Order: sequence, then C-alpha cells, then structure tokens
Amino acid sequence: MNNRRRFGKLIKLITSLVVHSLKITTTFGFYLLGKIFKGIGKRLKFSITFKTATIYTLIFSTVLFVFSLIIVSAFTGFLFHESKSSLDKSARFTKASINDNLDIPEEQIKRYADVEGVSITIFNSQRDVIYTTEQDPDNVTFNEARDLSGITVNFDQISLNKEVKIGGNPYFLQVSRSIAREVFYMTILLACILASFMLAILLTVIVGSRTLRRMLRPIDNMINTARSISAQDLDTRLNVVNSHDELKELAETFNEMLDRIQASYEQQNRFVSDASHELRTPISVIQGYANLLNRWGKDDKAVLEESISAIKNEADNMKDLVEKLLFLARADKNTQNVVKTSFFLNELVEEVLKETRLIDTEHTITCATNEVVNVIADRGLIKQALRIFLDNSLKFTPPNGTISVNSYLKDKRVKLVIEDNGIGIPEEDLPYIFDRFYKCDKSRTRESGGAGLGLSIAKWIIEKHNGAIDVESAVGKGTKVIITMPLQ
Repeated sequence: MNNRRRFGKLIKLITSLVVHSLKITTTFGFYLLGKIFKGIGKRLKFSITFKTATIYTLIFSTVLFVFSLIIVSAFTGFLFHESKSSLDKSARFTKASINDNLDIPEEQIKRYADVEGVSITIFNSQRDVIYTTEQDPDNVTFNEARDLSGITVNFDQISLNKEVKIGGNPYFLQVSRSIAREVFYMTILLACILASFMLAILLTVIVGSRTLRRMLRPIDNMINTARSISAQDLDTRLNVVNSHDELKELAETFNEMLDRIQASYEQQNRFVSDASHELRTPISVIQGYANLLNRWGKDDKAVLEESISAIKNEADNMKDLVEKLLFLARADKNTQNVVKTSFFLNELVEEVLKETRLIDTEHTITCATNEVVNVIADRGLIKQALRIFLDNSLKFTPPNGTISVNSYLKDKRVKLVIEDNGIGIPEEDLPYIFDRFYKCDKSRTRESGGAGLGLSIAKWIIEKHNGAIDVESAVGKGTKVIITMPLQ
C-alpha cells in the first residue's frame, strides 16, 4: 500500500509533465482531425478503407498506449527504487559516522554528501536543526513522513526521514536529494515514446490505407463490372483468376448470381416469346374468321356457323392458355392458394376416372389397384394434376390404346401411377418435359399438343405437396408417370 502511494505521487508528477508536453501535439492533432472529419462529413459517407484503417489505427494506438504506460511505470519504479536505495545508503553512512556523544564529523559527512549529491540534516526531538550540509539552515524544513517507509516526495526532491537513537536520545535523520535527474530521464523517455507513438500511428495510417486499398481493389472491379452489366450484356463476369482470398469467394458468388439472373432473364424472354406466339395463333384465327364473316358470312349460313364455331374454339383455347399463365404467375409469386384438407384419395381417383370415361370412349381406362388412403392435401389441385397427366396420356395414346391409373400406399407414402401404351417420349426430351412451353414434337398441332404448360403446373402442384414425380418412357412402347407424396 505504501509503495502504491509513493508510486501514485510520482505518477502524478509525471502526468503533469506529460500534459504540458502533449498540449501542443494534442491541439494540432485535434485541428487536423477536425479538418479531415469536416471534409469527410461533407461527403456523408465513409469508405471501407477509411473505416478499417480507423479501427485498426485505434486498436494499434490503444496497444501502444498500454505498452508505453507499462514502460513508463516500470522505468518510474526503477528510478524510485534506485533513489530510495541511495537515500538508505546515505542514512546508514551518516548514522555510522556519529558516536553516542553526538560528535558529528562534519567534514566527513559534508564530503560524502557532495559526492553522493544528497543533503543530510539531523533534527532533535523538537524538530530543530542540529546539523545540516546545506549552506543556509533556515531553508531546511522537516519533512514529516506519512508512512513507515519514511519516504516523502515533493515536486523537486525526494526525502528519507528516519528516527535514530544517539546516546539513548531520539533524533531524526533526514536525507534528501533532488529528482531533477530523474525528471530529466522521464522527460527524455516520454519524448521518445511520444515521437515513436506519433511516427507509428502515421506509418500505420499511411501503410494501412495503401495496403487496404490494394486489398480491396477487387471490390472496385466488382463495382465497375456491375455498373457495366445491362440486359444486353448479361454474359459479363468478374475475373477471379488472380484472387486467392475471401474476395475470390465473393466474386465467384457474384458470378453465380449473374448466372442465375441471366438464366432467369433468358427464361423470362422465352416465356414471353412463347406466350406471345401461343396467343398470336388464336388471335390470328379469330381475326381471319371475323374477316370471313365480314365478307361472306352475312348471307352464307354455312360460313356463319363455321366461323362462329372456330371463333368459339379459339376463344376457349385462349381462355385455357391465359388461366394457365395466371396460375404459373401466381405460383412464381407464391400467391397461389394451397388449402389442405383431409380426404380419401381413392375417392378422388374414382371421380376423375368416371369423368374421363364419360368424355373419352376411344381408349380403355383401367384401375387395378385403388387402396383406401386418407391424405391431407389440396383436393382441387391434386385433381388438377391428375387430370393433366391423364389428359396427356389420352392425347398421345392411339385409339383403342390402354391407360391405367393405380394408387396405393408404400413406405407410409402414397403412390399414384399413370401408365399408357402410347407413342412414348424420346430419351433426350425427358429432362425437359416439365419446362414451360416445351414440346417434344415441335410439329404437333394445338389440338393434339396444347401449349406445353400443363406438366409445369402439375410439377408445381406435386412439389408444393412435398412430392416427387418420376417418368419412365420409351418411344413406341408408352409412358409411365409415378407420383409419390406424403400422407400430409
């Protein structure tokens, strides 16, 4: 505790010196920082380089400050220990030089004090000066020790005050010395530390900023590349050849994002193009029959009936196409309602088969297995998906062909199997049959092929129910569609 008090006093002295020495530097530093932040404030934004350099500069400054504080504390403690040892040595020499009769060898003590650079004073019990090596005894004051160590530190000197017994009587031996040398050493140390501190901070800012700018240069390249990309130039990619760090991962991720954007953009263009083409055909037919009616249909009943029938059919086709497009648009935006309820799948299969047999008498539709299975799903959407697969089988199975629909439970999952002996699907077309507007036979007519949206809708419905679709097909042998879904 005593050493801490002495150390605190010495630190207080050193702090006052540091404050004066740092005053000019601090004033200039704040002025410079004010100018910098004022200029930055006008821009109202901070670059990554500036933020990173500032953070690391503050961290480095804190580390330097703590390290400097440790050095100053250690050096102060060393100087204090040396001064105390010197005063103890002088006190022991003085006490040994005085005999019990209080005979003081003044010349001997004076020479010793001059050599050691100390002031030696002897006080009686009333604190009166009996002997001193100072030229003017009136300038000597008794420094009352505040603890057992007897050490007293003033602004310009350090004193050791000890009570001694001479001839059985109590006396006080006070040894003092100037701490100007210690203060000089501390000033030099603080000046060196301050200069090193400022130089290190300056180098950190300069070197750190340049290094960070060089490290973050790929980000500037990303920005320039991103700005140069347009709808007509989506194939531009970032160069990742010379990158070997996290920025390479960022660039690769950015390129992957551009790949997805380009694929989506091209898919959208194809979608719009195909949708326009599909809508153009019925519109052209309607327009043609309208012109036919305008010229001859007013007086020719056969032309009138033919035109009305064709216009009605094309209007139905347009309605079906628009409904499918709207369904897919809602699906893409996740706004298509899926209302799951509990129902028996076998009843739904029987219902669809009954309706299909009523409208199609050219094919044999069978159902060998239809197990009683209760599921939780959107009944309307499941029925729509089943109709799409069944309609496709009807379209691409020749008359008198056979189509089978079976449903059963396997491994706690329901299986729906639609199989036909129709024309089949070429192997190279199988991966794309669920793409929008995709048609295996590019030459097929609207009546036989449709718009190519049904399977896309069916796939979305099954996947929305956490199901999967497997298609097995061979040209000339037929197609088998296996739908697997959970019970809920």
